[in-house]
Amino acid sequence: MNSIPLVRARYANAFLMALKKRGVPTGSYVKSARLPESLLLNPDGLISALSLWKLAGDIGRDPDQRDIGLEAGALPISAYGDFGRRVTCAPSLYKAIKTFCHCAASEYSRSDFYLTRDNDIAWFCRGPIEGTMDQAMQVEFYLIMLMIQIVRAALGPHWKPDRLRLQTLEEHGQFDSDVLRGINIKYGAPYTAIGIPLASLAAPLSRRSDDSAQSGARHLSGSSSQALSENLKEGLKQLLASHVNICSLPIDLAAEILGVSSRTLQRYLRKQGSTYTMLIDEICFKLSREMMLDKNFSITEIAFQLGYSDVAHFSRAFRRITGLSPRCYRRQYV
Repeated sequence: MNSIPLVRARYANAFLMALKKRGVPTGSYVKSARLPESLLLNPDGLISALSLWKLAGDIGRDPDQRDIGLEAGALPISAYGDFGRRVTCAPSLYKAIKTFCHCAASEYSRSDFYLTRDNDIAWFCRGPIEGTMDQAMQVEFYLIMLMIQIVRAALGPHWKPDRLRLQTLEEHGQFDSDVLRGINIKYGAPYTAIGIPLASLAAPLSRRSDDSAQSGARHLSGSSSQALSENLKEGLKQLLASHVNICSLPIDLAAEILGVSSRTLQRYLRKQGSTYTMLIDEICFKLSREMMLDKNFSITEIAFQLGYSDVAHFSRAFRRITGLSPRCYRRQYV
């Protein structure tokens, strides 16, 4: 394991919201995918993409939920917090797609979206999708709907592509669905793509308010524009820093978030010349220094915000990094 694929928690929430809408209990799926519920409360929180893939695949294996990815991805792009707002603020469909492709790295560390053309057709594409067959199919269905929602922001809420390329094999991806009905689909493609008439790229985006987008935003929205790292140690920092009470997060729970055992996590960190305690200290130093910039935060408040049980514990951890107490550090460097 040389890197950790990271994704925002909002995408797992989208699958769970779709299940709840169908009246299906979600608890067993959340537990099987090893998704801590505290992370799911924060749409901008980071989870391992491995957990998202498992969640999607487990749900999709139920014969009654084979189209769950299509429903999960059906929310308008404006429901995706700052990421969605950056896309929908674009002046044209072309700019919206280009913005999406550029900014998607802040949502998924292995983002691979691009726009290409073939004669009078523009192809909005996504590179190879990872995971098992069941996982990849549901993730692909989700992404297809997400990409369609971007186009619908300009061409209307009922727009569908005439042509579609799916990585899913025909024998697995064929079933009756209003979304896919009547579309010319090429299965087993090396990439996922929706065909858009080239002339349509100049269409302006609609600015109308959408009740469903606002409703979805309450569950999916947030604000983060930081690109996600594929480096193992940096990815770990980003993933764990999004957790509530990070500085008191036990290693077994951190390992569960990653989908590995505690022993495996310790081994990975040793290869990076680090330990779990050192990693948490680095994360908490960075977060505490950011909070120190706000003079309204006392040292006691910072300690409790980060999850320390008392100020003395916070001070000891801070001194391990800087050699100074938090108060001395604040006076000298902040």
